[in-house]
Amino acid sequence: MAKKKAKADTSTLKKFLAGSGLDLEQTKAIVVDGLKDADYGEFYHEIKESEALVKDKGEYTTVALGGSQSGFGFRVGQGEHVGYAYSDVFNEESLKDAVAQAQNVLENSKGSVSQDNFGRVEDQLYPSSNPMDGMTLAEKISKIDEIEEYVKSLGDNITNVTVSYQASAKSVHIITPDGTSLVDNRPSAALTIQIQVSDEDGNTETGYQRLGGPVTCLDVFDEESYKAAAKDALDLAQTLLIAEEAPAGKMEVVLNQGWPAVLLHEAVGHGLEGDFNRRGISVYSGKVGQKVAAEEVTVVDQGDMQGERGSLHFDDEGTPTQENVLIEKGVLKGYMQDRQNAKLMNVDPTGNGRRESYRHTPMPRMTNTYFKPGDHDPEDIIASVKDGLYISDMGGGQVDITSGKFNMNATLGYRIRDGKLCEPVKGATLVGDGLSVIESIKMVGDDLKLEKAAGVCGKNGQSVTVSCGQPTVRVSNMTIGGRKK
Repeated sequence: MAKKKAKADTSTLKKFLAGSGLDLEQTKAIVVDGLKDADYGEFYHEIKESEALVKDKGEYTTVALGGSQSGFGFRVGQGEHVGYAYSDVFNEESLKDAVAQAQNVLENSKGSVSQDNFGRVEDQLYPSSNPMDGMTLAEKISKIDEIEEYVKSLGDNITNVTVSYQASAKSVHIITPDGTSLVDNRPSAALTIQIQVSDEDGNTETGYQRLGGPVTCLDVFDEESYKAAAKDALDLAQTLLIAEEAPAGKMEVVLNQGWPAVLLHEAVGHGLEGDFNRRGISVYSGKVGQKVAAEEVTVVDQGDMQGERGSLHFDDEGTPTQENVLIEKGVLKGYMQDRQNAKLMNVDPTGNGRRESYRHTPMPRMTNTYFKPGDHDPEDIIASVKDGLYISDMGGGQVDITSGKFNMNATLGYRIRDGKLCEPVKGATLVGDGLSVIESIKMVGDDLKLEKAAGVCGKNGQSVTVSCGQPTVRVSNMTIGGRKK
């Protein structure tokens, strides 16, 4: 795959440099001089605008408009030692001060972080326009009112509707040690519809659907899209209302395409990040070239996918994103790397250096992580199970990201009897570890789907936007918590 080439984005660069008293060449000169003896490092400048509207129980509980933050960080690293300083004011004095403080931290503290508060690309993976543009505030409020009324018209047992809208526009400017200047505009917009229903006995359940990704407000407020999402949310709520409690025990499990790959993300993906493996604390440490999964399993992290939620033109260190095959036909091929860990492990960075904001240093993180599709028809996978459980939708849970041990909640499932989906069940908990899961995969479907609207990953106190996906997958002998058979 050809590398993406950077090109100038003069309008965004002007926004970053405005009022600083610096031009691009002056900024680059200070940064490059500050990094001349470094193994790695960068200048990272960020401007972020955001807005949010939430209507619940017929009232607007959140109206947050015009939120903005901006600032820059300067990092210099040698081996395992890192100096970092950031500021929410950008000018020549603050930049030179940050360079000096970061270098001082590097020389004297050997790894602590100073927090003194003092190119566009040619192949566009997502729109460069501001995702909040195209609709006035009045039009957005009117659209939310319209959605609420539409949802209420769908059923007599709907007891509450919550409509949430969030959008943000993040612009980043990165200068690398060789003086390369990279600029990107990263849009995000989301619409969540949550519906509560009740039955004659007073039991209640809630279903929800989310639209969004690297898109604009016009996309998430599209009438056809929000009506389909509302019907799906209501269907989930109504199904949960009649669902039985899930059984417990060892079972054959079929995981639905798409969002259930959150299990892959949590229980497997984190263990394949470079920092855990450099320190030897992952179950995958030292196993490159070894068989760690069933032959049907190929796991990929790919940050350069068109229009996907976790995609970036380049990571937060300025490395172009790419397709990284982590496990191929069951064999571990490599790890996700930022510049620091790649340097220390004597491998190339993979475009996985990510940070929450300019206040944070980057570390290896996922982008779009997924199982590659196999050869099986999803219906054949279900038909192959005599007695088991089909997981339609996953919720949250607890995961030890180095060992891969997990306790994940299934939002909705169905019993499989004699190869057919039967009664819906709820309350299932999947218990185990990621290594055992990928070793126990028996069939992989041909219906790969990536989650477009959901996925925020937390690690070491930082949150970043990610996506995960998979085709339909059959796993043998998973432990299910629920009621006893």
